[in-house]
Order: sequence, then C-alpha cells, then structure tokens
Amino acid sequence: SEAIPNGGHKAALDAAAAATEQPVVAEGRVAASPSETELLRFLAQLPAKPLGAKGGPGQGIHSTAKAVLLCASGKGGVGKSTVSVNLAYTLAGMGLEVGLLDLDVYGPSLPELVPLPAGSVMQNQKGRIVPLDYGGVALMSWGYVQPGEAATIRAPILAQIVNQLLTEVEWGALDVLVIDSPPGTGDVLLSLSQTLPIDGAVLVTTCNNISFADVLKGVQLFEKVAIPPLLVVANMSAFECESCGREHQLFADGAAAKLPGFLEAKGIGLVKMPLDPVLSKTPGHPMPPAVFEYPYVRNPDNQRRPAWKGFSRLSLAVLEKLLGKATDGIGGDGAAGAAPAALKLRPGGTLEVRLKGGELRPVAASELRAACRCAHCIDEFTGEVKIDRDSIRSNTGLRATAVEPKGNYAVSVTFSDGHNSLIALRALEQMVGAGVAAGPAAAAAGGGGRTGDW
Repeated sequence: SEAIPNGGHKAALDAAAAATEQPVVAEGRVAASPSETELLRFLAQLPAKPLGAKGGPGQGIHSTAKAVLLCASGKGGVGKSTVSVNLAYTLAGMGLEVGLLDLDVYGPSLPELVPLPAGSVMQNQKGRIVPLDYGGVALMSWGYVQPGEAATIRAPILAQIVNQLLTEVEWGALDVLVIDSPPGTGDVLLSLSQTLPIDGAVLVTTCNNISFADVLKGVQLFEKVAIPPLLVVANMSAFECESCGREHQLFADGAAAKLPGFLEAKGIGLVKMPLDPVLSKTPGHPMPPAVFEYPYVRNPDNQRRPAWKGFSRLSLAVLEKLLGKATDGIGGDGAAGAAPAALKLRPGGTLEVRLKGGELRPVAASELRAACRCAHCIDEFTGEVKIDRDSIRSNTGLRATAVEPKGNYAVSVTFSDGHNSLIALRALEQMVGAGVAAGPAAAAAGGGGRTGDW
C-alpha cells in the first residue's frame, strides 16, 4: 500500500471506525455514538493539568496534559503494552498531542514495540529528560535509557527511577498522556496514584478465569487509590480465520460470560479486541517513521484487519469514558460511568448545577456564554478570541432558553442572544467544583467568581 502521512492516516482511521459497530459501553448496551469531532472538541475544553507531584509547588511547571490515562493489567502476558502503544498512536492519528510513558523498569516493552536507535535519550539544559518522538507520539521508557540491559535494581532505586520518569520528563503541552504500568498491583501503581492526577484506567485482560480473577483485584485496587476504572479490554477474545472468515473463540472456561455482568454493575465499559497474528510484529531494528512500518496502527497495510477496527472502537470509547466519568465531589454515587454533573434550566432562564449530595450551585449564563470555544467564538487555527468576553459577562440580562443533554458527556445550551454552546460536563464540573462559574451576582452571595475557557 502507498504510505500516507500521519494527517492522511487519520482519514483512513475515520473510515475504519465508521465501518465498525458503535463503541460498547457495557456488554449488551450500545451507547449513542458521538462523532469523533464532538469528542475532540469536548476534550479540548478540559483544563491543562500540571504533570508533577501532587500538591507540589506551581512554580517551574514544565509539562501539562488535559487527560492522563493509565493502561494496566493484573498479570503479565495479556497484551497490555501492545494495547497501550496502539491506543496512543490511534489517539495521535485523531490529531491529539499524545505522550506514551512505559513505567515497567524491569521488563520494558516499548523499545521492542517501537525500536529506536541506541543513545537517543538526552537531557536538556535544566536536567530534564527529553522524550523521543516517533511518528508524532512522544515516547519514554527506561528501556531507551539502558537499552538491552537487565535491570538488576533494588526497590529503593526503582522508586527513584519511577519518580524521575513521572516528574522529570519534559513532555510539554499534551492532550493525553498514556502510561503503560507494570503488570500486577505493586508499589509502582501506588506511587503513580500519589504522584500524578490520573483521570482513569484501562485494564487489559484475556477471557480466561485466571485473568478474570486479576481484573477483580485490579478494580478493587483502583477504587482504593481513587483511580476510576473506565474500560476493560478483553484482548485476544476471538480469532478471525483469514481463509474461511469464521470467528473462533479462544477460551472455553466461561470467564467471558462472567465479565459483562460484573463490569456493568460497576459502570465499567468493555471492549473486545480480536487476536491478530501481526499485531505486535516489528522488524526488530529501528526504521524511519516515514516508512510507516510500526507500530501496527501506523501501517496502512493493516487498515482492513480486525484489530485495526478494534483500536478505532477503543479510542472512541476511551474518550467517551474520560469525558463522561464522575470525579471527586460531583455526580451521582461516584460510579465510574456516572455523569459528572447535571445542568438544570430554571424559571427565568437561570442555570444551576446539582453537585454530589444534592447541593445546587448557580451558574451565570453570561459566564458560560463568554467562555464558549466554538468556531464562531474562537479561531480554530490561531486560538484568537473573536468575541468581546467582557461585554458578554457584563450583560446581566443574558439568559439560557434551552438545555439539552448530549449523551452522558456533554450538554447543549441555547442562550437568549441566539447562540448555542456545547459544553463538556467534565469542564462544567471542574468550573463549578472550584466555585468559579457563578458570576458576579452569585459570587456576592457566596457562589464563586469568574470562569475561564472550557
């Protein structure tokens, strides 16, 4: 096949995604499928979070991300790293700025899946690690620092290396940071939960009883450390014969039948990934990114293969879950699949957000209108603000005339000036949770101050 650039690669990815079924939110239930454009617009509304130690000083922030996603597994050998790598590159193919961090110091897989020349890792003048770029994704792994060497490292030194990888890689401004964690439920996961603001986890498993038991343990751990489990990837769930076209189940011990009910009760999504013999295929030596040989989703020869379509479904499902999940302080009962906030239209065109526990907080219509980031209000190419925000904020007569939910991740608000805004619920949640969206009148009554962009 003719090699195509990463931007053109996105069009091929979109076509593949359009040819598949809607993303599965829980087995037996299919979510209304939002467009990729909508999901990307809502993700852009999220504020950039500093990538550094929680509670650390705000000075000297060198990297940010709108979302931090953890890929984990309860045991090794289930294809977690392969899923992490191809998910990261699928998201990058959608036009996002993506970083991929391999945290497995003892057995790093990223250098095997994305081989790069030895000696590529460098530090900048400030002593921070410079990530390696391959095909539009920023990469870092201990395996790039010490290529081909067995890591005979004691636990205290391991903790120092993990902390350095988490806090001293200068990613710059990312949309999504994907972290490939070591298998199991050990110290690295605990350190990770205490160091970075993790938005959610994708657990990778296979459909057999041993792996299913590890999924239960993984969900329990993430609940304890306040990392929402978003999705479970049932990897190698079936094999499609290239000769006869029939699909063959690979495991017959009944675990596949147990998984959907457990996940649905927890509000966790399920995406099935087929076995593909060429999924983890690499040439074994570095090749230029312009060749489009690896990883799997960058190779246009794979566009019609089942796993390619699986990663298209997975990427959309991940974005939906990231945008629709609840976080601390707002939304339902805290289940991973709960909507993060509920926006209510009250008589007279005023707006209220219902928080966890039933508390209502006012939201000034003028503040939401002024913060809109649609193409009418913000130049999509330059980021230039095309409206007079101060004038809009001072318009005390501006009201909301209609509020319409958009799935479990966004809300559409029509204002009395005729403008319509699509607002990601997580962006609304963060504004109101911080008490910054009530506007001048509500602020005087203790409702908070002014919001920024969402």
